Amino acid sequence: MAMADFGKPRYGGTMIGNLVYPSSEKGYGGHDGYTCFPEDCQYGCQNFNASKPVFKIDRQPGQFYIMLLDRGPRNKEGHTACYFLDKVFNAQAAGADAVLVANDEPGQLSTAVAPEDDDTAKELQSLTISAAMISLEDANLLRKLLLDNPQVTVMLNWTSVVPKSSVVSWEFWTNSNDECGFSCKEQIKFIADMKDKAQALEAAGKATFSPHYLLWNCPPAFLNTTECQTECIMNGTYCVPDPDDDPTKGYSGREVLAMNLRQLCFHRLAAAAGKAQLWWDYATRFAANCSMAAKTYTLECAAAVFDGLGGADLAAGKTGRAAWDACAGFNETAAMAAAATNPAALKIQVLEEELANQRGNESQGISAVSILPTVRINGRQYRGSLDVGGVMRAICSGFPPGAEPGVCNQGWVSEDECAPGGVGYLACMSSDGALSGKTKCVNTFQGYSCECRDGMYKYINPLTGEERCEDVNECLATNVPITDPACSCPRCACVNKVGSYKCTGPLDNKCKADNNWGGCWRDTIKGETFTSCVDTVWEFQRMAARGLANETGPWFKCECPKCFRATAANTCEPVCDLDQCDRGTGYCTPKGGGGGKTDSSGGSGGGSSKSGVSVGGIIGIALASAALTGVVVLVANRFLMKQRMGDEIRDIMAQYMPLQERERNALLAARAGAGARLGRGAGGGIRPDEDSDDDGNVGAYGWPGAQQAAAAAPAPGSSLGPLGPPAPAAPTLAAASQRAVWGPPPVNAAPQHKSAPGAGAGASSSSSRPPAGGAGAAAAAAARPAVDVFTLDEAPLLPSSTAARAASDADPLLGRELSGGLGVGGGSALASPLDLGAGAKAGGSKPEDNPFL
Repeated sequence: MAMADFGKPRYGGTMIGNLVYPSSEKGYGGHDGYTCFPEDCQYGCQNFNASKPVFKIDRQPGQFYIMLLDRGPRNKEGHTACYFLDKVFNAQAAGADAVLVANDEPGQLSTAVAPEDDDTAKELQSLTISAAMISLEDANLLRKLLLDNPQVTVMLNWTSVVPKSSVVSWEFWTNSNDECGFSCKEQIKFIADMKDKAQALEAAGKATFSPHYLLWNCPPAFLNTTECQTECIMNGTYCVPDPDDDPTKGYSGREVLAMNLRQLCFHRLAAAAGKAQLWWDYATRFAANCSMAAKTYTLECAAAVFDGLGGADLAAGKTGRAAWDACAGFNETAAMAAAATNPAALKIQVLEEELANQRGNESQGISAVSILPTVRINGRQYRGSLDVGGVMRAICSGFPPGAEPGVCNQGWVSEDECAPGGVGYLACMSSDGALSGKTKCVNTFQGYSCECRDGMYKYINPLTGEERCEDVNECLATNVPITDPACSCPRCACVNKVGSYKCTGPLDNKCKADNNWGGCWRDTIKGETFTSCVDTVWEFQRMAARGLANETGPWFKCECPKCFRATAANTCEPVCDLDQCDRGTGYCTPKGGGGGKTDSSGGSGGGSSKSGVSVGGIIGIALASAALTGVVVLVANRFLMKQRMGDEIRDIMAQYMPLQERERNALLAARAGAGARLGRGAGGGIRPDEDSDDDGNVGAYGWPGAQQAAAAAPAPGSSLGPLGPPAPAAPTLAAASQRAVWGPPPVNAAPQHKSAPGAGAGASSSSSRPPAGGAGAAAAAAARPAVDVFTLDEAPLLPSSTAARAASDADPLLGRELSGGLGVGGGSALASPLDLGAGAKAGGSKPEDNPFL
């Protein structure tokens, strides 16, 4: 995965969202395909409002959406590829929160960059989402998931892109000229906007900063060219490009190099005096006063800025100016003459140190620099738009979790996910006014954290780490129904509410005369009182314990009794003569054997038997007996099967939701009598991890009421709580519903040896794939929703065909290594003419690989 060099990555955080793929082909994500012109919709080259049907993400509160797009179309006759920047801009307009651009060929990835022209400035400034490129192999896996599943969840992880340190060290690689168009304007604005923030961080001891200036050299074969003569010093040893790309006019690269050296020396001098923050003032004043357009880009202007900042006081005895001149000055003529016998005479120590910093040191986790401008934080390159908020977020991600300065939680640095409508606001149930004081969303730099108490508990998803507040069902998961008399009497009910519960006390039997039979129909027929009122308190108890009924009831219903039927007047009437109706079954039996006269000879009388019982009555009795037998067998079988299945399920649940010993003993003692009657085995009683049974006997399961404190995220394989299975030991992508992970090893991991060139990098030994979990693990994983994780903080878990791409020395931001190594986590840097020395080659995309398209 190669992060784009524009947009706003969520450094230090994660994003979990639904994957969307606006393909022209049918079947992806369950849709019938979209039509765009002139290029297919999956390339994202046109505004999606013009597609047929119109593609628009139906955004839901608290949900993120990650769009997959295809690179290109390249190398296709009659088709024109569009910029990466345009793809991401169109995806953002359609409602996407992040974009993954699928490479169109196997092999290494390149860093997507934006064209450096004023036409793209508006698009760059309006981008608020992150973007990255993924390999063709990974993209094909995602496409397959979308074909097999209507919804695929993807997790993007930026938590370990930057190594952690209690004091963050960061650098800004820049230039002093102001004639390079949008790029120069962007750098000048960044320095002005970042000045106060950077100075405050350094003054607080939270960060150290150093400026740097990119250098090139001139190959020996080109030393006599106009370009090298006007852009280089010391016989082509140090070069800076011409500011306006025209060596015949305006300021030259040599003059820019001299001003860069002056700024570099000012920082060194100020740092030695304990005033390193003064560089920000020097750079902003120089940009404001020493302009190429105004023809004031001169040594005299630079000296005036130096003096205005009290430069003379930066060295003992007010010798600051002399020290500054000594650092930035050089005698090129004398050096060239001495170089005939001593080539080292061409070396300038300050610039040699700059070149060493520029090359980096992979063994120490320091990335090489070849793109201007570049920010490097704790040795790793920043990718994203050069704006203060984005860079500050990346700096904040370099602190250990929880140790970030207060500025990192401000809205201009990181999103406030606890704001109304935010992910944390909804997950922590902050929107429910009834839970005021019981749940709280705490905004953190990494995202949010839920505080759940008083009838609520914190649930942490073992796969994604997401937090949310869940209700503790005191009526079923604690011993409340047993210890509180108002809940435990035969006609009492425990009513579960979100965050609380209520015991009703004894509930009146509404189906009695003193309660007017509940307002239902009643009548007296042949001296016997009948009513349609049916007491359903047992059903109310079950529903209330599950939060499906409130304390106001009702716990009765109006239903005509057996042998009666309802009338249009909401009353009941007998279906036959009540003397002929079986009150148990509601069947009517005719008098005299079916209505005929009884014949002692049995010859007449409607087919009656000699005993006076009709053939129809005998058949009815036989059918009733068969039905009764069937019901008994069915009930018995259902009871036994339910008991057996319940025991097995609850045995499994008990492993993850243990009760405290005190509560377990209380439950066993309370249910011992019932268990003996029901024959539940040794010990009797309802198991303490059981739910309620069909008779309304309530058991308990899950976390006890005393254990409602927030729990830390469980380790893989550990027990969780009332919700969710243990985390899988070794997730793979063998099935559509399983989780896959892409990304380089942790940036703090010990460096490993690289593979031989051309052979591909082997997987890091410190982060190899765990052993497979077997059939049981696969079966458990198959029940989970499809979750794919693109992460930059752990070793890749890839199919064997692509696992060889993982390398411990891969730069998750730069991608293709400047030293020739192959990295999974990033793209290739732009090629540089800088000679990195023996064994270090300038990494870059292949000649035909355009980093813009």
